[in-house]
Amino acid sequence: MKRVMLAIACVIVASPIFAQEIDLGLGGDASSLLNLPAPRGNMPARGTASARGDQTSRGTGAPPVDRLVRLRELLAGANLPLAKEQEVALNSFLNAEIPAMRRTLQERIAQFRNFPSMDELAPEIVRLNDQLLGKMAAAPGLKPEQQAFVKKLYQDQVRSRGGFEAIKLTLENAGVPFSAEQMAQIQPLFDEQNQAKLQLLNESPDKLKIDRLQRETLSKVIKLLTPTQRSALVAK
Repeated sequence: MKRVMLAIACVIVASPIFAQEIDLGLGGDASSLLNLPAPRGNMPARGTASARGDQTSRGTGAPPVDRLVRLRELLAGANLPLAKEQEVALNSFLNAEIPAMRRTLQERIAQFRNFPSMDELAPEIVRLNDQLLGKMAAAPGLKPEQQAFVKKLYQDQVRSRGGFEAIKLTLENAGVPFSAEQMAQIQPLFDEQNQAKLQLLNESPDKLKIDRLQRETLSKVIKLLTPTQRSALVAK
């Protein structure tokens, strides 16, 4: 059992080593989250007069959002640069995805008694950001080698964050995913942990208390996993 707990702890706890984080521009103040600007290049891509943003940002005073900055840099560094038409295709994909993400955030905000702070919304924003990156890995506008590269970036990023999504990804890759019932039981455990951790950090940061909180969550998660799932996490 100790071996299982150690293995799952390695998945749950975030790792600071991963330094290639891709932020698709889903941050900002709480009010802007429900009215996210469209990504750069809604019309022609880089190198053209209107590549700096879509028409909706004109006259609003808001700077255009380039959601492909980090991804573009990493792909270029891997000698897999994005062509202009690929940027246009990816930005169109992002434009189509943003409304659904906005609705998800609205639903999440509605679950709070009072309007949440950015710290309280941060886990959901991070999850949506990573989820969007994962979808981009399958974007038809990318070449197979680019898709494989983005998929690896996505999986590395999720694993580096730890928590529920990291366990979920590990089990999916092992062919033993969470059941719908497990999802409904385990996700709230991490939501509660995030809330309790935020409260601890706001009151008086105490590493021992945070470690204890994570151990308590870990113990509850282990009880909800099947023997096959536990083995998959140990063997990861």
